[in-house]
Amino acid sequence: MGRIDNLLRKFKRYSEITQVDEIARRYFVMNAFDGCLTILGILVGAYVAGVFNARVIIGVGFGSSIAMGMSGLFGAYMAEAAERKKKVQELEQSLLTDLENSVIAKASRFSSYYVAIIDGLAPFVAAQVSLVPIYLSFFAIFTVQLAMEVSMVLIIGILFMLGIFLGRISKDNLIISGLKMVIAGLITFAIILIVGI
Repeated sequence: MGRIDNLLRKFKRYSEITQVDEIARRYFVMNAFDGCLTILGILVGAYVAGVFNARVIIGVGFGSSIAMGMSGLFGAYMAEAAERKKKVQELEQSLLTDLENSVIAKASRFSSYYVAIIDGLAPFVAAQVSLVPIYLSFFAIFTVQLAMEVSMVLIIGILFMLGIFLGRISKDNLIISGLKMVIAGLITFAIILIVGI
């Protein structure tokens, strides 16, 4: 229990030093949004093409979510690590001292890992949650066509919740904020539908 408390204290301290929570929130919302819209695109495309094969949809959806997750994980880590390293080096030049083993350098490295994990997990988890009805179609709970329709509705619900989350952060009207995200999803839906006809 003492180790967990120690880790939590370090996590809190490093987060305060680097102000990483704000960045992590942005990455979480942006990438969860990407995960949802990618699966929405796959579902609407398959629906328009008349592909009602759960294995195909799950294969494409799972492969896409892995790719998004890995892209987020490595892309965010490399970008964040480079930015954080640059800031530490600038601070070293200003202070004329080596900060390699300082709490600032440790917090900087922590923030790179933290952001990378959030950036990688957000699209993967959002995509997998969006695919749950398709997974359930394997157990004859839904037909594949109905599962696709339920998944699309679920995605709209997730987008609405992401909008509410943003509304809480910005202290905007929660419903309007949620509806903005839903509208983005519906525009995506409409474009794919129009292009796919």
